[in-house]
Amino acid sequence: MTSLPVIEPPGAPCFATQDAVECRDYIKDHTGTHRFNLGRTSRFLDFAHHECSLGRIFLHFVNLNCTNGFSVTKASAAPHYSFQFLLEGSCQLEGLFGNVIARPGDVFILDPDHVTREFWPQGCLQILVRIDRDVVEHMVSEELHKTLSEHVIFEPVMRDPGIVHWLRHLANMMRSDGTDPALLGNSRVVRDIERTLVTMLLTGLRHSLSDEFERHNAGIAPYYVKRAEAYIREKARDELTVDDIAAAAGVSPRSLFYGFKRWRKTTPMAYVRDVRLDWARKELEKARTDGGTVSEAAMNSGFTNFSQFSRIYKARFGESPSVTLMAN
Repeated sequence: MTSLPVIEPPGAPCFATQDAVECRDYIKDHTGTHRFNLGRTSRFLDFAHHECSLGRIFLHFVNLNCTNGFSVTKASAAPHYSFQFLLEGSCQLEGLFGNVIARPGDVFILDPDHVTREFWPQGCLQILVRIDRDVVEHMVSEELHKTLSEHVIFEPVMRDPGIVHWLRHLANMMRSDGTDPALLGNSRVVRDIERTLVTMLLTGLRHSLSDEFERHNAGIAPYYVKRAEAYIREKARDELTVDDIAAAAGVSPRSLFYGFKRWRKTTPMAYVRDVRLDWARKELEKARTDGGTVSEAAMNSGFTNFSQFSRIYKARFGESPSVTLMAN
């Protein structure tokens, strides 16, 4: 496993304390939306917060340690997204999406409208990127050449696709180590950095408009690729072959194969597999509360080889189906 980069915060901390009450008051006053609570059997150790900004990007470096756990509740809506890149510690995140676990190497996203609760067993070390919703959605609107009719909602927890490595370099620039301060004072440079980071977040992390965002980036696919995709989504739980899909799309299997390779960077059967895996994940998340088994979720999503299903599921989502089912 690739080790996580060491990220040095730029400058001295904005605030540091070894007192739990001071920490609680600071988090409440600084965020306006978050509430810190120490576990009943936990002893507070220390808290340090660094903050810096570049244009409309705000970076927060948070290190909070206790002996036996704490929670942080986002009690009300906020005007910004929080992209929280976890470097050390694990977190159980609870919200409208259910309960999910974030571990080092993951990023979890707090949607502006969602009320959430974070449970930390001991401590956390994370770099948090805060960006106003208007900034994110304006870029999506520009890319898609249309006015958005809905807000962009990110999946709550994903593996970091490598953005944290770029954040390390950005943090170093903000520390002015070898960087001409005039560069970061130039509006064009700042604007391009903003756009680069938001583009990385929108392309590297799954959200409600990812498919449309990716399709636009790849260009407008021909009719038969779109027809094949619609057929696959409708029939994914059934036995499908390339010949079936090609017939539904009205082209030869060869044309279908090259169409998917050019416009979707995948193959028709790999697309079928991914649609089925997405269905399976939804089935497993539903089974947490409604009841069900891994094998039932697999069968309901079109999989009959359970060992193969478990293997490709873990490769896609970074955890076994049973872990998804049992997550709290």
